[in-house]
Amino acid sequence: MKTFVSFVLLLLCTAISSAQEPPVLKAGKTQVGLSSLDITVEIIGNKTTTTFDMLYYNPTNQVLEGELSFPLGENCNVSRFALDVNGKLREAVVVDKELGRIAFEEVVRRRVDPALLEKGTGNNYKARIYPIPQKGYKRVVLAYEQELLYKKDGYYFDLPLNFKNKLDTFKLTITVFEQDTKPVIEKGKVSGLNFQDWQRNFRTKLEKQNYIPNTSLLIKIPTKVGAKKVVVSDDYFYSHLILNPQKKLRKKATEITMFWDASLSMKDRDLKKEIELLATYFSHVKNVKVHLKTFSNTVLSRKTFDIRNGNWSTLKSELEATIYDGATNYNVLNTEFKNSDLVFFFSDGIQSLSNFNYYSDTPLIVFNSLKKSNHPALKKMAEASKGTYINLTSKSATEAFSAIKYQQYQYLGFKSYSKNIDIYPNRFTNVGNTFSIAGKNLNSEESIILYFGYDNVITERVELNLSKAQKDAGNIPRMWAQKRLAYLQENSKVNKAEIVNLATKYGLVTDYTSLIVLEEVRDYIRYNIKPPAELLNEYNKIIAEKERRNKQLKNGETIPIVDRIQVVEEDSKISERLIVTENIGNGFVNSSTFGYSQPSPVNIQEIDVLEEVDDVEITEEEEPIEDIPFVMIEESPIFPGCEAFRDLAERKKCFAKKMQKHIADNFNIAAVSQLNLSAGIQRAYALFIIDEEGNIKNIRTRAPHPRVAEEVIRVLNLLPQMIPAKQRHKNVSIRYTLPIIFRVNADGNVVTETSTNSSTNNNTIRNSRAQNLKTYGTLKVADQTVSEPYIEELRKFKTVFEAYDFYLLQRESYLEVPAYYVDVSNFFRDEFEAFKHSDRILSNITETDFDNYELLKVYAYQLQATNQHQLALFILKRVLELRPEDVQSYRDLALAHENLGECQEAFDLLERVVSGDIYEGTRRRKFSGLNKIVKNEINHLLEKYKTDLDTSKLDTKVITPETYDVRIVVDWNHNDTDIDLHVIDPNYEECYYKHSKTKIGGEISQDMTQGFGPEEFTLKKAIKGDYFVKIKYFGDRYQKIENPTFMKVTLYTDYGTIQETKQVKVIRLTKSKDQTIVAKLRF
Repeated sequence: MKTFVSFVLLLLCTAISSAQEPPVLKAGKTQVGLSSLDITVEIIGNKTTTTFDMLYYNPTNQVLEGELSFPLGENCNVSRFALDVNGKLREAVVVDKELGRIAFEEVVRRRVDPALLEKGTGNNYKARIYPIPQKGYKRVVLAYEQELLYKKDGYYFDLPLNFKNKLDTFKLTITVFEQDTKPVIEKGKVSGLNFQDWQRNFRTKLEKQNYIPNTSLLIKIPTKVGAKKVVVSDDYFYSHLILNPQKKLRKKATEITMFWDASLSMKDRDLKKEIELLATYFSHVKNVKVHLKTFSNTVLSRKTFDIRNGNWSTLKSELEATIYDGATNYNVLNTEFKNSDLVFFFSDGIQSLSNFNYYSDTPLIVFNSLKKSNHPALKKMAEASKGTYINLTSKSATEAFSAIKYQQYQYLGFKSYSKNIDIYPNRFTNVGNTFSIAGKNLNSEESIILYFGYDNVITERVELNLSKAQKDAGNIPRMWAQKRLAYLQENSKVNKAEIVNLATKYGLVTDYTSLIVLEEVRDYIRYNIKPPAELLNEYNKIIAEKERRNKQLKNGETIPIVDRIQVVEEDSKISERLIVTENIGNGFVNSSTFGYSQPSPVNIQEIDVLEEVDDVEITEEEEPIEDIPFVMIEESPIFPGCEAFRDLAERKKCFAKKMQKHIADNFNIAAVSQLNLSAGIQRAYALFIIDEEGNIKNIRTRAPHPRVAEEVIRVLNLLPQMIPAKQRHKNVSIRYTLPIIFRVNADGNVVTETSTNSSTNNNTIRNSRAQNLKTYGTLKVADQTVSEPYIEELRKFKTVFEAYDFYLLQRESYLEVPAYYVDVSNFFRDEFEAFKHSDRILSNITETDFDNYELLKVYAYQLQATNQHQLALFILKRVLELRPEDVQSYRDLALAHENLGECQEAFDLLERVVSGDIYEGTRRRKFSGLNKIVKNEINHLLEKYKTDLDTSKLDTKVITPETYDVRIVVDWNHNDTDIDLHVIDPNYEECYYKHSKTKIGGEISQDMTQGFGPEEFTLKKAIKGDYFVKIKYFGDRYQKIENPTFMKVTLYTDYGTIQETKQVKVIRLTKSKDQTIVAKLRF
């Protein structure tokens, strides 16, 4: 099992800002920071690229998987991501976002070294990195680009450095290219840091050992007003201008509507700057009526203030007393503003409970003082109403006031004689004193005229003479692509395909593309991802070979068997068989026990292409080769429990027995038995590495069915860390091959015959099919009362108001713990029936991380349990946006539509699942057994709403309308989690995956050991009595105390009839391998 940790890397990328916390890695209570940091800054005109080369150290004894999260400011973009792979820096490449997640998660299951960087809501990024070796280092390189803002005769670059811990090594290099005047360090005077002439540029360097970099830098690059730079590259151009527009006063408002976001994410707003700005503004307008509306998940207050002679003290006190709690619901904007001259809107733009909907002609002035914000959404909303977006993280209060006092200066368009020129921005755009533009398909001899002004009236023309432009072969095409991307993202859902194509071509991270690093070239081939330059030659050779062989197959040529299948024998001895039937587990035999018939031709795309290498003789002076076959190793890995054996041969036998027991205890034979495999011998192979730290990695499988391969990988991923193998007294990696032979009987039952890599005694174990399982004793639903310390503290208070006041204080210790909000919300609902407080507290889940689909699923479960179906629908739409690769996302959304009576929408989504439409052209996982559950849900719609449904797309051959007296379904929120559903009927017969049918007709669905479920129990004709729901929880990939697994249990009676009843329960699971009765259904 991997330990999950989080890097918090707050990288700032605004022109002028406050210092930020340094990168931090937390593993439990241990804080792990950086070992070394090398920062390189390159500035050309108004564009800068900042690169962080970071070396993290993991002092723990565990292999870690980390998450590097960082918000970037407005006009910033990630331009590079790389990390250390096998001692060399591997550059990331752009990939479709969904494909990137699929590749990353599949590769992680094989315990190989991948990394994935994704763009989340707004301009917030996350990078998932695995593994971070125990007591070892991980190098990560990250770079971002930004456009600098112009202030006071120059561009300003801010580098926040606010470290608290000493770094082993710190390096900083700042280079300003093509600059006539020497840059000035205005803040952050550090000894040894001074700009010097360097090859017609200016450069400063700093290198320190055992140093705490705790002084932030503010650098001014002097530039004159009216400066204009035009650069061309092939048929692209880029220009940035410094403007000096004639200012035009805005008419003073007499009535204003002010929306004040009081959601939890606004807790750390720069209230001081916002208050300073408003004080300046009210001093200017003197007399104005203000309609204040504070909001989070709902409207919290509505008050009106009459400000006279600039005295706004009462309004100021109201704002300063705001309590920040709950998520953000922008439906508050659906308001008439008949008498308001302006609308002031203070928010961060995180659309956690609704989308933006602003349909008024009243200009919207949007203010934001948080770095972690959705800048594009805020800007789009303001400009759509002829308003202004004021980013207070990059403007002083005085500069922000100027943006309100004066009308908004705008770019109004251009004039060109080139018919095919493609210029961005290509519509009216608000501008300040700087403006940049990029174009493609230019005529290098022409001049382009740019128009600026107010209210569609041109007041300024600027000519760009392309024939006199500077020639540059640098990043001009990429700059154009970024400008075009900004335009396409204004309607991103409609333009998704074009965004992906543009981003892939020009290397951009977007809402629909990510950056990925994979370890092996075969993974780039498998997922059709073009690798970085270092692997490109190998990649092209293998692709060419695949094409050659596929051409041979197409022409009917026979490919020698040795070219198609690689059989690895790990032992010179042939082992005896250990045959194990259903319910017992697996023994092992060597693959050479069975002969192979000549395989029929196989498409080479489905066969791994392994690079062949010549044998190398190793002398005593040379380092031993890695990945040595198991049988050749001098000292085998030591499986936990085998440490007492000193004899190497005995230790190897112990290893084999422990491996055998692990497979026997964990392999799900029942699930494989349900795959309808052809009768006869079926073979699966697993090849994996036990590395020099004793970890399992690089799992490769070949199997007759994807579900078999998934099960093999799942079981091998559960193997514990071992004491590594040794060769010449040094830790080495070894290669281990595990052949698994499936004999499928005529009745479809599976008998497995597997092999270890050492001989076993001739032994045959057989067990008949499980008999009817009886449960004895008193059955009782387990007490689900939460006994966390924070709940016990809240129980001391007698009134809801006292408890809520204490919660606001207590919350500071649990801000990033989603389970806390679930527990406290339930407490207020159950103890005080304080539903408004409960809903507000619960909604904070979305504020902790709106891009975390697992948390959003928990929130949706809770909403459905309390019949808040409209909001649940919004949340599950977001889950589908985040995880279109998961079939469960479509099913969850379909059921949410059904809860609202939107049955056609529900039917269409479920039909796409059973028809396979959602899988076409993708690498999405298919879960055996899920289709049967979905068909039951389609039947449900047909039984109850058939006359209201368009069923023309449905294949009626696969649907048989049915009703059930009892139906029980469980779903869970964590990916790759194994939960078993057991149902005990009134006869005390227990139904579960090993005993899937009961005497009275109860039936359990196929066991789900990966994904999110669901699992289902159905009974057509029920007998009266109690049906107990028992859950066996095997755990998930990450045992996170702050984010446990939550399960939704849905209990139906008379399913599909007009008498249908339904109950939803949400259960928190914490103890792995625990069996608990969680619910009872009475029929």
